[in-house]
Amino acid sequence: MNEKLARLIFDFQEKILVALKIMHRSGIPMPLSCNHWIELDIPISGELDDGVKYHKHGAGCLVRLSSGDIDFDFGAQGEVGGFNLWRLTLFAGENLSSYGFKNKDEVADCLNNALDKEQLVCIDYDLYYIANAPFFYAVDIDSRHPGDKLPNRNQDRVLVLLTHYFQSAELMFKNYEKLRQKSHVNGHLNERDEIDIRIYLSTWLGFLGVVCEGVRKLNLRILLNNERPDDFKELLPISNNIGRLMKEHADSLRTFRNNVFHLRENTEYVYDFFDVNFERLPWARELHMALSDFFTQYRIYCEVHYVINGRKGESNLINKKGARRKR
Repeated sequence: MNEKLARLIFDFQEKILVALKIMHRSGIPMPLSCNHWIELDIPISGELDDGVKYHKHGAGCLVRLSSGDIDFDFGAQGEVGGFNLWRLTLFAGENLSSYGFKNKDEVADCLNNALDKEQLVCIDYDLYYIANAPFFYAVDIDSRHPGDKLPNRNQDRVLVLLTHYFQSAELMFKNYEKLRQKSHVNGHLNERDEIDIRIYLSTWLGFLGVVCEGVRKLNLRILLNNERPDDFKELLPISNNIGRLMKEHADSLRTFRNNVFHLRENTEYVYDFFDVNFERLPWARELHMALSDFFTQYRIYCEVHYVINGRKGESNLINKKGARRKR
């Protein structure tokens, strides 16, 4: 690609990241798509932290940074960094010559040449992206200041384990418990409920097994000691208890999980897990409760950290308060 054009595109995209960081720290949620942004219930115009002003328009936003204005759109899946002739020349403004361009037409020629050589691709209606380069999504913006050890909410592996796996286990566990209580009260279940309770039980244990595998890979003790702010070390006793519990039957649970989420040829391993001599079901319930306690406390520590460190866009507490005020 033409070196002048590449430098202009790079600077344009870097300024978008600066704007997104300020927006996120100021409490504006990062959208999952352009439609999500369009429907986002925030003031059309306003002032961000440090007095930076913004204006929401259509699928995009104009942010008036101290270093100059940046106007950008969110892509169909929440991508950022898309550009076109108008946006690049608007961004460069009077500094266009510093990039080696005499005028707007020269930029247009370079863009058309890059398109002809397939160095650029046009995915959205009029936004270009560099070919074969990974997309950057708004939800992945890192709004931390240097030295902040708590990862971005969407990249925190503990929260990923919670939202993608433990919450699935929690839903199945609650459904299983409801039918178990119904059976206890009525003395029996109808045919449909009998089928459902087996589904809920096996799926709960299957997802619980996935969570155990995730906890093992995360190595919570090392993570809390070395990869999180110091106050997160207060979660170590809960983490240690989870580790102790997992040592008892985690291998049997992993085998059971494999036979739940893969087509099994026999039921030997299923019967083995429920062997009354080992009391694995009470153990699974105790482990589930310990994990629930850990994730609850972890989320609280995260919320406190987000608020104290000015990471407003990541705080559920701040966003919920804002939503209530708008109503």
